[in-house]
Amino acid sequence: MDPLLLLSLIVLFFCFLGLSWFAGSDAPFVASKEKLYLPILKSLKMKKNKIFFELGSGDGRIVIDAARLGAQAFGVEQSWIRVWYSRYKAQKLNLPNAYFCHGNIFKRSYIHADYIYIYMLQKAVDILEQKLKKELKKGSIVITQTYHFKSWKPFKKSGNFYLYRA
Repeated sequence: MDPLLLLSLIVLFFCFLGLSWFAGSDAPFVASKEKLYLPILKSLKMKKNKIFFELGSGDGRIVIDAARLGAQAFGVEQSWIRVWYSRYKAQKLNLPNAYFCHGNIFKRSYIHADYIYIYMLQKAVDILEQKLKKELKKGSIVITQTYHFKSWKPFKKSGNFYLYRA
């Protein structure tokens, strides 16, 4: 194979990987700090039969911690490379209750969710507010970080985190 063609293919491959890692206009990848979100998750006292979703799960850290706390934890992520990376981390930690899927968070149903965690830009939070109000079962809890629902009153505020009950 021509060395120039091979080099071009390698460069294209890494460009594709880079674009996948930074995919997502509604939630650019910004990792949450464990010392900030973990106390919130612990306060929820998750049990094995509870279902946790993180919408825009990034590198999987919050889903993994929710799984460690006992929930059936699901991450929905737009970047397939972050999904693979998260799956690898969960497998390495032997967490069979941590699941990651590639997809559009706005096209999924969350009717079975007990907890939903959202750290996205305001535009996406506004869309999700209406969707989740219609879909969630009574008693489900939504946690938002930094950007919050405009018309849904939180039952708890802690720093940059708001908690809402459906």
